[in-house]
Amino acid sequence: MKDTFITNWVIDTVKEKYADDIALVVSHTTLRIDPDRPAVSYFVPITRRGEEFARTFILEGIGYDIWGIPWERLERFAGLKEYNITVLADSEILYARTDADRARFEELKKRQADHLADRALMRVHALEAYGQAKNIYLEMLFASGGDVKVGAGYVLDYLARAVAFSNNSYFRKSQTDQLRELADMPDVPEGFAALYSDIFFEKDQERQKRDCHRLICLTRDYLDQRAPARKDASPAEQNYQDLADWYGELSYTFLRIRHYTDAGDPVRVYMWGIYLQSELNQVCMDFGIEKMDLMSCFDAQNLSLIAERANEAERLIRTAITRGGGIIHEYASREEFLNEV
Repeated sequence: MKDTFITNWVIDTVKEKYADDIALVVSHTTLRIDPDRPAVSYFVPITRRGEEFARTFILEGIGYDIWGIPWERLERFAGLKEYNITVLADSEILYARTDADRARFEELKKRQADHLADRALMRVHALEAYGQAKNIYLEMLFASGGDVKVGAGYVLDYLARAVAFSNNSYFRKSQTDQLRELADMPDVPEGFAALYSDIFFEKDQERQKRDCHRLICLTRDYLDQRAPARKDASPAEQNYQDLADWYGELSYTFLRIRHYTDAGDPVRVYMWGIYLQSELNQVCMDFGIEKMDLMSCFDAQNLSLIAERANEAERLIRTAITRGGGIIHEYASREEFLNEV
């Protein structure tokens, strides 16, 4: 068989000519057409000469890519910083230069498995995959023709990865068998598989874009529902002086919104509103305060709605600072200011 011939040739050549240059020869077959037959996939070079052993060729109609992965990059695989987790997780050593090389490789596989079992870490990776899907979708919105299908495929891929990571899992076959592998995971969003399939088979590019948006929203809700419960810190555990200092800096923005509301300037109210909203989102998360939603109240024909919501948010922030022991540095008069400073 061709695979056996090439595998034996690689191992024999490494033993005879690269014994001081290559630490391991490794089989990884989950992405091959015939995944059940061990075959050489990559090697671990330890010298420049070892790196030069890499080969890409076609033998009797079958392409081979025998590539080198140095120890430093395998460390990235172990740290889940490479795309195809399976390359390390589902690999098998065919040849090891020394027992120490074999042990180092197995330790990396164990480290990767430990990371996969870490719920907090995998949630971070799930959120990163979700974010990547959103970025691709934004590019897809302006695409046409085949580029829409390319974008949709990668949106599906990264959203599926977000779900798999939430299950402390990964895809052994990368992009190609995701629905089948998701079916074996215990916690998958209801309707995810059906919508995934709809997107895959959809011919109309605008409907494909629309359904990608629906799947992104479905995944967002799924991730939100599985967010770890936030432990509300007591005032003693939070530095509410930081919040007071933040408020001192942002108080002028609250004033801006009131001023431009009175002036009837919807553009400035809107743009200062989104700035204040982003700041509030961060500070509410940092201090365990319920989100304060300003921008849903924006109405260019009735600016008083967002102004009232901004005033309410300001009162809540001031109350939180006072209760937490923070000090707002504010003065009713110039004399008072001069006496203190």
